[in-house]
Amino acid sequence: MKRILFYSESFCGEKVHGGLESATYRLAKALKESGRWEVYDAFRSMGDGKEKSIYKKVIKLGKSNSVFVKQLASFIRDEKIDVIVNMTRFYRHKYIIEAIKRSGREVKVVFMQHFAPGSEMKKPTYKSGFHLLKLNPYNPLYWLRASIYPLIKLHRNRNWGKIYKSVYESSNKVVLLSEGYIDGYKEVAGLEVNGDKFIAIPNIFELPSEHRDFLPKKQKRVLIMSRMDEIQKRVSLALRIWKIIEEEPDLQDWHLDIVGTGHDIALEKRVAKLLQLKNITFHGWGDRDEFLGKSPILLMTSEYEGLPLTILEALAYSCVPIAYDSYASLKDVVANDINGITVSPFGDIEGFAEKLKSLMRDKERREELGKNASLTTENFSSKRIGDKWLELLENL
Repeated sequence: MKRILFYSESFCGEKVHGGLESATYRLAKALKESGRWEVYDAFRSMGDGKEKSIYKKVIKLGKSNSVFVKQLASFIRDEKIDVIVNMTRFYRHKYIIEAIKRSGREVKVVFMQHFAPGSEMKKPTYKSGFHLLKLNPYNPLYWLRASIYPLIKLHRNRNWGKIYKSVYESSNKVVLLSEGYIDGYKEVAGLEVNGDKFIAIPNIFELPSEHRDFLPKKQKRVLIMSRMDEIQKRVSLALRIWKIIEEEPDLQDWHLDIVGTGHDIALEKRVAKLLQLKNITFHGWGDRDEFLGKSPILLMTSEYEGLPLTILEALAYSCVPIAYDSYASLKDVVANDINGITVSPFGDIEGFAEKLKSLMRDKERREELGKNASLTTENFSSKRIGDKWLELLENL
């Protein structure tokens, strides 16, 4: 039996909250259950997970780069690791490569990017900082993000192309979440090769079979379920869209639930207050099952994503997503007017509002899309995605 080590910044257990950590755990579990791989986990922070049931062994690596390399090299050698999958950080990749060299073992390396290529360069920038200032000019943190912080990151952003290229060249395979991201990675890296190291494999996503028939439980509620990060998630756009909805007399009995929190939560509450929104509640992180079960519509206004797991969750609960068509992987999960609604171009508030109003007024259409939505997640089952990974690993 071969041995595979997953590396991420935080421990990847069953009950962790992070999407990347959860995706890593599900993949490790699928490979272990295949009976062909022994799985290991390496990380720098224990996070909020404690269970170690599926892993043969785990290791918490030191914070400094020198200790990181020394500990990882010993672990690779002692546990006879055959493959390492870097699930998280570009900047950690070179130290993983160094640890492999020190271990003296022939180890295959796979890098998996969980975000859209180039998204690291979208923030912080002057443009993103200025956007925040327009929403709240009185916040000193936003002045900092608009001026000093972008200058600190300027040099690093200029080097992203070199980093992308180095990771590609030092890996045996680079896994992206969508075929649509391959050209984006090549563009950032300045690669002129055919890109035969690239492969597109989405994350595993599935829910127990009892989470299927929710249509009879749906209420007149629209759901936003998101981390409050304005530059990526653009919740302020959703609030402006909802302002248009509240002006419609026949939609006064609908309510907007916002589930989630983050460093921009105060900003989003300020925008909601300035817009004088009434039929809206900020819940913080609540029971996702409860909100998805009673909500017929999920509203998403992200400018970029990796693979939007929130949309997959919504689809599993027959909660129809309506989202901006602003990232390549959306087409992998949402087929317009079949299991959800897509809106172009990004930032078109009036167009988004019109499509949302139409969906809110047509219960029969919502239920039709909802029935199709609940079938979509079958494409992301542990069996289907696990088989793709088994094929990749066997051909390294």
